[in-house]
Amino acid sequence: MKKAYIFWILGLFFSVGSNLNAQTTKEQHVKTIPFAVFKTNDPGLELSSILNANYPFEPQTTYLKLRKPKDIYWIRLDFVNNLDFLKKSEKWRLVTPSFGKAQLFYIENDSLKQKGFGKFDTYEQRNSQLHSHEILFKKQNLIDDRYLYIKAHLITYHQDINTWKIDIISDEDSQLFNGTYFNSYAGQLAKDYLYLGACSIAFFLFLTIFIYSRRTEFLYYSLYVLCSIIYLIFPEIEHADLIAFFDTFLGHWVIAISQVLINLFYVLFASHFLQSKKAYPKLHKIMCFVIYTLLAVVVLDGITYLLGYYTIHLKILDFQRLFMTIFGILSMGYLILKAKDKLALFIVLGSFLYMAGALLFLFLLNRYYMVVGSLLEVIIFSLGLVYKIKIDYEEKLELQNQVSIKEISALRAQMNPHFIFNSLNSIQHLILNNDTVSAVKYLSKFGRLTRNILESSFETRVTLTDEIKLLFSYLELESLRFNKTFVYSINTEEDWDTDSVEIPLLLIQPYVENAIIHGLMGKKYGKRILNINFKKYVDGVICEIEDNGIGRIASKNEKSIIKKQIKSRGMEITEKRLKLLGKYNTEKSSVEIVDRYDLNGNPTGTTVIIRIFEILKTAV
Repeated sequence: MKKAYIFWILGLFFSVGSNLNAQTTKEQHVKTIPFAVFKTNDPGLELSSILNANYPFEPQTTYLKLRKPKDIYWIRLDFVNNLDFLKKSEKWRLVTPSFGKAQLFYIENDSLKQKGFGKFDTYEQRNSQLHSHEILFKKQNLIDDRYLYIKAHLITYHQDINTWKIDIISDEDSQLFNGTYFNSYAGQLAKDYLYLGACSIAFFLFLTIFIYSRRTEFLYYSLYVLCSIIYLIFPEIEHADLIAFFDTFLGHWVIAISQVLINLFYVLFASHFLQSKKAYPKLHKIMCFVIYTLLAVVVLDGITYLLGYYTIHLKILDFQRLFMTIFGILSMGYLILKAKDKLALFIVLGSFLYMAGALLFLFLLNRYYMVVGSLLEVIIFSLGLVYKIKIDYEEKLELQNQVSIKEISALRAQMNPHFIFNSLNSIQHLILNNDTVSAVKYLSKFGRLTRNILESSFETRVTLTDEIKLLFSYLELESLRFNKTFVYSINTEEDWDTDSVEIPLLLIQPYVENAIIHGLMGKKYGKRILNINFKKYVDGVICEIEDNGIGRIASKNEKSIIKKQIKSRGMEITEKRLKLLGKYNTEKSSVEIVDRYDLNGNPTGTTVIIRIFEILKTAV
């Protein structure tokens, strides 16, 4: 273990020493060249005219203000103090600021030559990962053995000329440092690829969600993330095809306009994310105005850029930045004061971080402030979308619950007239048989039972105790109806608090009725017995209805007056209720019917097993 630490420390010192040595070596092989600048608006001015007319070149410190993109700058590099330094190598690379269009003027074979190396000019293939703007030259290319001239046209940039710096480095050292400084460059590259990876995951994830859900906020968010990648990362990635595209006239406009598209898709996303039309109608009107304004900016900027009105192009982009900054600040303040839910807080926090990063980038000219701000915003908005998915799922579930409540209530409402109709049939049967005493008793008990059912009908569920009481009342009626020709019992497990258990109202009664009518009443000999047993089962209740009747097969062949009078829909309705209740359980509520036989294969009755699992309170 100690040896491992020693090797690790030695490796660290070696790494630091190598970097320090490389830094020292680079300082020894790189020189900053002094230069003077002459500004003109005449694109047709030739170098020969400048040399002959002795135009005034001034130090770069003369140009302290931001320059206009239409201005043309002639730059004279003076190598008089570095002539001996140039003897150390045959080929040198001139490292310059970023120019839209630029030509290097030099001497070759005693004649004046020029070659383009600006962003929109055809120039040499990029040689360095460290420097994106460089051009090859030799000592013998110097004009008057002292000067090189550059004609620079900024075109699409506001630049402070006072910050310009022009260096030279030998071609060999340029390639050497390109490898030596890879570790330092890798740190920058790692930040870019971290952002690219995180945003790519967010882009494909939420685009996939949009494809399946067709919810536009996910589409706008995906496009917002894509435009952020284009604006902040793509121009920095060392990929030949990307470099070739973004170093073109059109490629630069794609980068420039992507910042407008970022804001456009952001506002569209925020509008749908917040449901601003419903939740924030005043803010929604402003958002619509902002959206149309940004669309106009995209069209107008594209026209001015393609027509070459670069000053107007930059002013349009500056207006857009100021416009969106004001809108962002005011909208964040409005949402803080008028927030109706947590969704607004996601928008406020994410927007604040992004705006802070963008403003720091604008004033400090370090894009990583915006990269960090954008990455934090992407994370926050992603969490916000996940939170909204959760809310929407809960709302959808609640809506489904309410719909199911109505469906179940409608089915239960069908049960009440069904039960009343059967009871009135029973009373009619007693009266037709001149059994007025039983009819009066039946009518009295029927009145009490009906009142209890009506009192319970306001609740979707009743306690097991109340359901048992209703079953007892119902069985008393049926016993009177059939002249007490069967005995019955209702049993529960010992030490079971049936008041703490709730089940749907009148769920058991249709199966009890079926057991009596189709099972017991067909039995010609012997005692007729009906047992109802309630048992605890995992997260629910099991109800077993046992009769010693004739069984289902014999019942189907049995044709009695009672069966003709009763065309029951109770079983069908109850099965539908159980099916609806099963939507909210991993374990489905179910009904199982078991036919019982003796050793000789003769039917001995039927057992109905009803499993009712714990369900959402609002769903029953």
